[in-house]
Parts: sequence; structure tokens; C-alpha cells
Amino acid sequence: MKRLRVYYDARCGLCAALVAWLSVQRQLVPLECAPKPPGQTDLAVLSDTGDVWTGDSAWLIVLWALDGYRDWSYRLARPELLPLARQAFATLSKNRSTLSEWLGLRGDEELAARLRDVSLPGCSL
Repeated sequence: MKRLRVYYDARCGLCAALVAWLSVQRQLVPLECAPKPPGQTDLAVLSDTGDVWTGDSAWLIVLWALDGYRDWSYRLARPELLPLARQAFATLSKNRSTLSEWLGLRGDEELAARLRDVSLPGCSL
């Protein structure tokens, strides 16, 4: 496996912030982030070998791809911590819109729409 593609919700401010955070992390396996297709509800990761992860498995594979978090991915996948990790990932996913609002985070689509509404003064040359 040489590359992972992470499908995220571009409408979600928290998701967009996490994508920005991922882009500055040292990656052991390169991550390419792309808006998820319509109808997809969970985080999804696709490898260049055709493997697919969704839900809590997707969160764990993303952590596994990061240099500073690979050990955490192994630790959270252990039987005694996996139920807690699943609950945390599910809670984040379920409440991402509310968390985005509380933190003042905007998704890519909302930012683009707001920028389209900005009118700039014309050039006076």
C-alpha cells in the first residue's frame, strides 16, 4: 500500500479543519483527501490496492498512516480500548455539525458560497 484516499464531508467545518490538520502531519503513507460522494455518510478510506475502511476502521487507518499516531492506532485497536475508541469516533461523527458551529468552523462549500457573495470594488485605473 503506497497511498490512501480519505473521503470526508466538505460541508462540515470540523471535517475541513481535520483535513487541514492532516495536511501538516508527517505521513508514513501519503493521504489524499477528497470530498465524499453524495449519499455517503461515514468517513471512508480507500487504498491504492483496493482496500476500503469505513467508520471507526477508517479513523484508525488514518491514524495508522501518520508518523506521530501509528502507535495510537495500534493501541486504540486493542480489544480493551476499541469499544471506547468506537464510542468516541461515533460521538464525533454524530455531533460534527454542532461541534463545527461551536468552534466557528466552516466547511469548504459554505466558505466558497460566502466568498461568491463578496463583491469587490472595481479597479479605478
